[in-house]
Amino acid sequence: MAAGVLGVIPARLSSQRLPEKPLHPLAGRPLVEWVWRRVSAFALFDALVVATDSERVADVARGFGARVALTREDHRSGTDRVAEVARMGEYAGFGTIVNVQGDEPFVRRDHLESAIHLVREGGWDAGTVATPIGSVDEWREPSVVKVVRGDDGAALYFSRAPVPFARDAEPDFASGPYLRHVGIYSYRRDALLRWVALGEAPLERIEKLEQLRPLAAGIRIGVAVGAPAEGGVDTPADAARAERILGSASTPDLIEAPA
Repeated sequence: MAAGVLGVIPARLSSQRLPEKPLHPLAGRPLVEWVWRRVSAFALFDALVVATDSERVADVARGFGARVALTREDHRSGTDRVAEVARMGEYAGFGTIVNVQGDEPFVRRDHLESAIHLVREGGWDAGTVATPIGSVDEWREPSVVKVVRGDDGAALYFSRAPVPFARDAEPDFASGPYLRHVGIYSYRRDALLRWVALGEAPLERIEKLEQLRPLAAGIRIGVAVGAPAEGGVDTPADAARAERILGSASTPDLIEAPA
């Protein structure tokens, strides 16, 4: 495997539920800056890049010291944007690429470490993270993506449905199989490029979940189980919650995620 770990923060300007999401101000800083500052402080990457389709986002990111890659406007997903960066000549030497969601200002260091470990030491094509589901409402909520995991840690299926389904009893959330997917991905370079070259899969089309595309094609995704994390920012309500947390932090430049 080629040396080095490349972290990419996709920051698409357009957003349906929170207009101009990367630039949305939270406690005096744009959202994308909170993500970049937090991830930079973890020192897990040999290079960390904000990937955006917007000159405005690029200018703001350069202003707070980030390395920036301008990418195409027509990407259908953050994965496609990450792959475009990985193909750029200056990043061709990186064998492990990590997609750090640009709307996750509370991303956990241990989650990122686990995803990277799955690829670099675990031999998986890609790595991601899940956390235990804690309630029936969370289990049934379609916006909460669930993942079913094999005995070896492999992702068997991702779904918006309440899976695994407890046929004969109420679900026992302390038992282990009830997991919520966290949208962190690490990839082997060749697996990432194969992933984005695939056409849309029928299961992906039904569930509206991109990760079902590589899974259906045989790309092996390892799933690490970690502690719960504070949610990301996707709506005005999420932004208000995040601002309350960031504004009350004793160290606002490096807020730590809840334990």
